[in-house]
This record gives sequence, C-alpha cells and structure tokens, in this order.
Amino acid sequence: MRGAGAPWALLVWAWSALITATPITVTPLQPPFLPPPRRDGPEASHTHSPHAPRPPLLGAHAPRGHARNPLVRDHFPVKWRKIAEERSLHPVNFTALEVTRELEAETFLVQVLITKDSLQVLRDDTVVYHKDGSPTALNYLPHAGIHVVVLHPRRGDVMLARQFLTHQPSEHRNLASCLASLAPGRILVVAAVPDAVAFLGPDAVTQLEAVGASRIRNLAVHEAWAMVSHTPTRLPPASAGISGSNSSMNTNNKVSLGHTWGEAASIIRRPGRETNPLILRAHVPQTSSVWCKWHEDPAMEEQRHFCDTYEGYLRLCTCWDPITKDLRYSALQIEVKEVIPVAMLTAVKPFHFYRQLLNLLETPGAAQTPILVMVDGAREEVMGLARLFGLDVLVHRPQGAAGSTTLLNMHFRFSVHNVFNFFPEADKAVILEDDLLLSPDFLSFFQQTAWLLDADPTIFCVNAFSVNSYPTVAGDPHILRRLDMFPQFGWMVTRRWAREQYAYWIPEEHGGDWDWWLSSQHSLQGRHALVPEVGRTFHAGAAGAHVTGWFQEHFFSYMIFNQDPHVKLQGLEDLILDRYRAKLKREILNATDLVLRNDFCSTSAGPVIPHDLPGPFRVFVWSESKADEYGSFIVMQQCLNAFMDTREMFDGVVRFNLGGRVLFIVGCPVSRYCGLFQQGTTLLRPSLTLMERAEANAIRWQTRNYPAFFLVRGRSPANPRQEFLMENLFLNYFNGTLVMARPGEVDQKNKFSLSADGLGSFHT
Repeated sequence: MRGAGAPWALLVWAWSALITATPITVTPLQPPFLPPPRRDGPEASHTHSPHAPRPPLLGAHAPRGHARNPLVRDHFPVKWRKIAEERSLHPVNFTALEVTRELEAETFLVQVLITKDSLQVLRDDTVVYHKDGSPTALNYLPHAGIHVVVLHPRRGDVMLARQFLTHQPSEHRNLASCLASLAPGRILVVAAVPDAVAFLGPDAVTQLEAVGASRIRNLAVHEAWAMVSHTPTRLPPASAGISGSNSSMNTNNKVSLGHTWGEAASIIRRPGRETNPLILRAHVPQTSSVWCKWHEDPAMEEQRHFCDTYEGYLRLCTCWDPITKDLRYSALQIEVKEVIPVAMLTAVKPFHFYRQLLNLLETPGAAQTPILVMVDGAREEVMGLARLFGLDVLVHRPQGAAGSTTLLNMHFRFSVHNVFNFFPEADKAVILEDDLLLSPDFLSFFQQTAWLLDADPTIFCVNAFSVNSYPTVAGDPHILRRLDMFPQFGWMVTRRWAREQYAYWIPEEHGGDWDWWLSSQHSLQGRHALVPEVGRTFHAGAAGAHVTGWFQEHFFSYMIFNQDPHVKLQGLEDLILDRYRAKLKREILNATDLVLRNDFCSTSAGPVIPHDLPGPFRVFVWSESKADEYGSFIVMQQCLNAFMDTREMFDGVVRFNLGGRVLFIVGCPVSRYCGLFQQGTTLLRPSLTLMERAEANAIRWQTRNYPAFFLVRGRSPANPRQEFLMENLFLNYFNGTLVMARPGEVDQKNKFSLSADGLGSFHT
C-alpha cells in the first residue's frame, strides 16, 4: 500500500486462504519520498512505508488522477492513448529520477524481518540488530517478546537495543519504563515476535501507542508486528529555558517529531497456523539530533557526547534541568559511625545500573559514602556513565561461558575481594546487585547495624532484603531477626569474612550458584545473618540469569520495602546470640496456642488468628529438619501468602507479623523449643488434601494480577475493513472459554494493577 498525499488512502487487499499481512496507514500526511521498486511475489507480509508516494512526472494530469505521458497527443486514437499511458511504456523522466536520488540520499531505508527463527533490523541493507536461535526447553523462541531498537537520527548507528520477554509476566513494566525514557527525535524500531503479547500489560500498550503504534492493542498471540517511527516530542515545563524557537529544541529538522513511517502486522486467519514472515520497509528521513541550550556549555561536553551516543537516559539527557555530576554529593547527610563503601556490581544491563545509580546517589548518606563500580567486562556504556559522576570503576575479565552461572559466581568473588583491596582502610563493605531498588534509609540501615558484626562473631552478614517482606506477614520496619540465611540482594560483610570466603568460594568449574554455596554449613559454620522484617531493597529485574518473569511476578512483585527515610531500628542489643535466644524463648512460652480449623487455608475461612486476642501466637508443625520433609512449614507459608521455602528460619522457628500480631511457627522435633511443651502439644502434619488446598491458595495469590484472558484471532474476518482494523478477535480465558470480542472489550484485556516508573516503588 502506498499513500498518495491526500486525506484518504486506497487499500488494496490480497486475500489468502490462511494468512494476511496488514499494512497500516498511520497518517495521511506524507513527505515526498519514493518507495523502492515494487516487488511482486508470495511475500504476504511484505509492506512498504505508507509515506512514500510515486515520483512526480512531467506533464499534465488526466482525469481520475492518472499521470499522462507528455508524448501522447490528443489526436492519437483512443486505443493508442490507453497503451501509451501504461507506466511500462513511459520513457525515463530524468528530472524525476534526479529528485528521487537526492531524496533517497537524505533517508535511511529501515527494514524489519521477522521469521519463526530470527529477527533482523537493517539500515540501508546493513544488519544493525539480530536475534535468532532454536526453541528453548520450554518451547519458547529465543527471540520471543518485544524488541526496541533506537537509531541515531543522523548517523543511523544503534543507540539502544533491548529485548523484553513479554511472553512472561512482569517484563511489561520494564518495557513501559524503557519507552518512557527515550529522548525525542530518535529513529525508533519496535518489533513484536510471535508470543509477544501474552503478558503485555496496559502500561506498555499505552506507551507503545504514545510512540505511534496503532494496532498493538488488537494484536493476538502468535502474530507478528513491527513499527518504525520518530520518538515524539515531550513538552517541557513552562519555566524551562532551552534553545529553539519552540522552547524545546532546534527546529531545523525537515520533519516533525513523533512521525510514524511504517507499521505492519502479520496476522493469522485460521487458528493453529503460523504467521508468514513479516517484512517492513520504511524510508526514514535523516534529521539532526535535538540541540539543547546546555549543549553549549564546555563543562558538560562529556555528558553531551554520552547522550549523543547512548539512549534511554532521559533524566540525564533532557533539555530541561538535566541531572549532572553535582548529584554525586547532593544527598542529605546522615549519622556516619564508620566509612562503609558500596560496591555496585553490574555487567550487561546498563539501564538497571543507571536506575540504581540515581536511586543510590539520591539516598541520604550517599555523599558521605565511597562508591566503587565493578563491571564484568569492559562495558563502555557503563564505564562512561560512571565517569560522568566521578565514580571509580574496576573491570573484571569475565570467566565462564555466556549465560552460565560461572560468570556471576566469579564476578561476585572478584568484587567481594577487590572492594577491600581498593579501600584498604575499610573494615566493612556493602555488595549491591544492579537489579535492585533501594529504600531511602538503605545506607542508614547499614550504619545502624554495622557494630553488631564486631560485637558478635556469630553474625557474619547483614542483609537488606527479606524474602518474606510481604504485606501479609511483615509490616514493622524497625525490627530485625537472626536467621540461618545466606547473603542476598544488598548485603554487608566484614573484611575478615571476605578473606575467609575467598579461599572457599564456589569453584569455577562448579555448576551451582554462589549464594546457595554460601548457605552450606561449611560456609556458615553456625553463624547467622541479620535480616529486616521489612526489606530495604526490592528486586525489580526480570528475565535475568536466575529470575524469570514468572518468578518475578509470582514472588517479588508483591513484596514491600521501606519508604520511611527516618527509621530508627529497635532492639539491636537483643540480637546478640544469647540475648536473642533468651528473648525468643520467653516470647514462645508466653504465646497463645493457635487452634487451626480444618478449613483455615480456604478463601472463605477468614483470618487465621483470632481477631479479639492480641497475641503473640504459636503453632507447632511436624518437621524433623530444616529440609521440611513433610511440607509442614511450606503449607503454613502458602496459606499465609509468604515465600515458599524455609530459608528464613532460626533454631527451627519461623516468625511472621500478621497485621501487627506475631505468629511463631515452631517445627518439632527440629526446634530446641519443642522440649518446652512435652505435654499436650498438637503438631500439624498436613494431609494430602491440605497440601493441595495450600498450593491452590498460593497459585491464586501469585497469579491474581494475571490478565483475565488473552487474544486469539477469529476464524476469518467478516469483511476487509474488520480485518484491516484487526477486530476479528476472540477472548480466550484461562479456563478455556472462548468468547467473541465486542468493540471496546479488548481495552479490558489486561488486569495488571501493578505499575512502575524508572525509580518508583513496585509494591501495591
């Protein structure tokens, strides 16, 4: 389909028996660019840019808009006039040919090719982005999901390339955040590989439509879609003082920003069939980059160069009030008792590192805290970002094959060892992975607890993260607990421990994970970690080395983390081992026995603990070891909507805060406190029915924000208009029900209630 420059478009439909490619016109206003030579053939998904009209021809125009050959005389017989007006008989119009070549010299030919096995993005016949591979063990395509590629508007080189696994839950948040972080005027290529829309949340759909997508809302599973556009202009605040006649940017560009140059979809017309390859070709005009007033400042030359090389850093690169290196020492002051450096570990995800870096630099106490960036491999983008804020960088030579656990294991060993080498005066250090969000009291939390690592040698680590930081079982940010736990997601250790563990670190040839290796008694040696009831970090990654989108959605997305910057931790003296055990013994002895009803794990049972008693409460479950052989702890935690393993246990006891009232789950005979209740103790040993009920409750909790249904393409469209609008859809509910979609009903496709911005909280 080609536009003709008028406020209407002529649609030519080639109906096939199985599959239809839908070329989509986005706007009737087209610049004078020429399409490549027309290719006829069986490529049902092949579409040119909708903004490329035919070249102008010399001579008058005949009725119905047909260009006339000036060599055809009016006195020719009608038969000969018709033959002469055929395009194939026209002589070459050298003027039009010259204009065509001049225009093509000022455009990029951007092509997107999506097949079952690969995705390619080409600029002027040069491959600039490529993903391929065979289906994985879970039958997912390695290139599945939505791909975002950003090209420089003048040079055409890649500024950003990211893949979002939106066939899994949770990734839609990162996609929406990425699209919202793009600077105006970039060449944006977005491609949806089949399976991309299964968990495409409404926040991502809204952002895609904001950058020019017109059919993504009606894309069904197993269908492909692609779009090429310029990123839209973002209006500055009224008080912003930046250059350009429109107060936002230089206006010498030949096209308005936010223009869509091509959009295509390869849709299925019969369920059970695969889409044909999708080929989108779009001529995109070359334009100048946006020029801001601060670009003229010689002191910000390095920042301007970074913003002209990489994309996705809107706060750093915006024309109005960008953040600068002054952010490094702008945070509020806190009480600092000793210097505790922070080691920021990162590798191939500079956007996670950027998000966390801004989060950390704005955390109270950051200006008083040394920060060292530890990069696994010489990543120019990460190192350039660190230099902008004056941070020191150490580069680790990667060890291990791509995608292997060895890469992470060896990078952590390198970082834990070298942070103390780099800061020879420091006795403690904080290790921080790049996919975390931080509480405003993150640094204060470690300053308040550091002395305990010196006072009690049976404490080896202070964790900022808790796997049970759920609103159902936690709520008091002032409380810490001793646990048989390994370091996880933001942790502080001593120089002594780092030196000890270096020699016993997980071997390079071992296939396990470093954190589980550290959870062995060979490493723990009877020592414990301090873990807050309410976490100080939040895991905000997905599709990582260990955490899939499913795991992120099921377990991490519902967690809470502290938002109060002024929390003063309570009862720290009672965390010394002897005092902690004595206090725990007193609390369990004084607790009220909890009598569990047979239906306590059903949705209609109501609260587990009585509403008229203050607590604390205790319940005894059958467990011979921390391995929880009978699933007793797991059943309780599933019914209480907590994490589903026993890693946060101390002396065979799990402690939960249920709306301000404490519940102790005591395993017998594994716990030393079982001997206090030899007479009349009732132990819960879950039946098969209870275990099934608990598992069903856990699944309901974990999937409660899943979309109600997903879209599948109807058997055949009623007419060409319905197919062009991609409205021949069915709603496929997860219980197998198939219902024909009514107009407007697709807007309710996704029921995700969680949302996030680049630095905000993910919790409800």
